[in-house]
Amino acid sequence: MAQDSENRVSSAGDAIPMKKTGVTTYLAIAGAVVAVGVVALVTSSKSDAEAEQKAAAIKAQVEKKEAPGMTAEQQREHMKMTARAFERAEADAAAKKAETERQKAAAAEADAQAQAQAANAAAAPVAAGPAPKPKVSGQAAKKQADSLDSMGSDITSALK
Repeated sequence: MAQDSENRVSSAGDAIPMKKTGVTTYLAIAGAVVAVGVVALVTSSKSDAEAEQKAAAIKAQVEKKEAPGMTAEQQREHMKMTARAFERAEADAAAKKAETERQKAAAAEADAQAQAQAANAAAAPVAAGPAPKPKVSGQAAKKQADSLDSMGSDITSALK
């Protein structure tokens, strides 16, 4: 054991000397953090003040545009006129929509009538009377009669 304590001492002496962080380093880091915080605070407070100024300017413009020198009675009359104008606009839109629907219905009806007339025109020659018979020459008529006779004889022979 005596040797162990000697080894410890000798190994402690052989160790690489390390420089410990001093108090000034910690103070420098803390100062940098505080400086960054102050810069962020100042920057954000400036933007808030600018935003408030812009908002106040916009509010003032809106107030000027809304009713420059109008009394309460004038404002009420203005609101009534606006409501009547909206009602007229809605009535005009409804009338236009109804006219468009009427035109669509008329176009559909005209289309249906045109199709019915086309169908009647196509069916009219058939309804007018029998189709004219094609002219058949004498030899062609004889061939047709011979073919019908042969079919008749074939059927008769099959039935017997």
